[in-house]
Amino acid sequence: MSGDRIVHVNGVRLCVETFGEPRDPAALLIGGAGSSMDWWEDGFCSRLAVGLRFVIRFDSRDTGRSTSYPSGTPPYTVADLAADAVGLLDRLAVDRAHIVGISMGGAIGQRLAIEHADRVASLTLISTSPAGPGGPANPDLPPMSGELRAFFTQDRPAPDWTDRASVIDYIDYIVQGQRPFTGPHGLDEMHLRELVGRIVDRTTDIQASMTNHWLLDGGTPVRSRLGEITTSTLVIHGTEDPLFPYGHAEALAREIPAARLLPLEGVGHQMPPPGAWDVVIPAILQHTSGGWDEQGDRFAARSLAAGDPTGWFDRLYSAGAAGEVPMPWNRAEPHPLLTQWAQARQLTGTGKRAVIVGCGLGADAEYIAQHGYDTVAFDIADTAIGLVRQRFPDSPVHYLTADLPTPLPSGGGPSISSSKSSPFRHSPTHPATRPS
Repeated sequence: MSGDRIVHVNGVRLCVETFGEPRDPAALLIGGAGSSMDWWEDGFCSRLAVGLRFVIRFDSRDTGRSTSYPSGTPPYTVADLAADAVGLLDRLAVDRAHIVGISMGGAIGQRLAIEHADRVASLTLISTSPAGPGGPANPDLPPMSGELRAFFTQDRPAPDWTDRASVIDYIDYIVQGQRPFTGPHGLDEMHLRELVGRIVDRTTDIQASMTNHWLLDGGTPVRSRLGEITTSTLVIHGTEDPLFPYGHAEALAREIPAARLLPLEGVGHQMPPPGAWDVVIPAILQHTSGGWDEQGDRFAARSLAAGDPTGWFDRLYSAGAAGEVPMPWNRAEPHPLLTQWAQARQLTGTGKRAVIVGCGLGADAEYIAQHGYDTVAFDIADTAIGLVRQRFPDSPVHYLTADLPTPLPSGGGPSISSSKSSPFRHSPTHPATRPS
């Protein structure tokens, strides 16, 4: 965490904070209407950064410590907020970023992917819509729930915005106001009250923050242009969202080419609650990874710098097991070169032994064992060995976490020692393979 700081963008002051290292792929988090950066919680951002993302969160205009305008008269539009996001990337010397937007931030993300496609590495849309609330203006989209509609029509008392004690008392009202937006899992009131308290304390003008974004001109709708989005898109949406019911997410996934839809069971219109982080964070990390090979390059660079040149293998397999990258070297069939080699030699292993070096997820080892070899397979990555044992629970192969083999003792079983390197080796009597 860098600590927040003020930067000047498009003639306004924006408060920004980063997590992770600038050399990693940037992920720009864009909040919903009236939402300061605090809603992207420290723990959420830190977990993305641990996954080697350079995480950027910021207060948009009229939230947190950024430029604020008198309540009721915001002199800017949603298009200006989108321009601020691009300007912030310029200010931070980020050429392209993975855009993660929630609610209104998701609408801004759609606009960025269409109008500034060269700056968007990927798009993640959370709890948002292709066109806003359903109803007469959007008859093909499901309307908000009756409970939420009734909530919006209530006469809500406003505090004395100049009196901090009155505003703090208003926190209880804000907390209760979140209830109609949440799903059946409910909300953690104590946690939410602490969060809202911090937001009130660090916001320049809480009245403007609670008012101005709801008055903005949304600009020319972009729904008709969603088919122009070429960047990889992930749509994350609560199945119990009362503002934008799940049909909004389905519409986004249909209208944005090749978009992938991830439902959050029982979640409403809300920031992904901590109970959903184990689903949401790996999904975002995988979506923004560039594939396991690119993430492997990042892990390898860290391992080499730390003097542990092979440590990255286990970290990469662990990321695959957690869903943070596609599973590396995930072949269901043996390597074609191995099968060609075996077929050319009419391989028969009865009464012979084989050692598979760097066995990965076991496809090559299983193939060799099927040819009758008494097979030992090992990999330096403990996670890979755990996965391969789960994948082949009844396998005759002896799977071990180890490095280079010691000489096999005569008349006995194979002996394996553990060390810190695992070069690719071939032997004329013991075929050896490595995932690739």
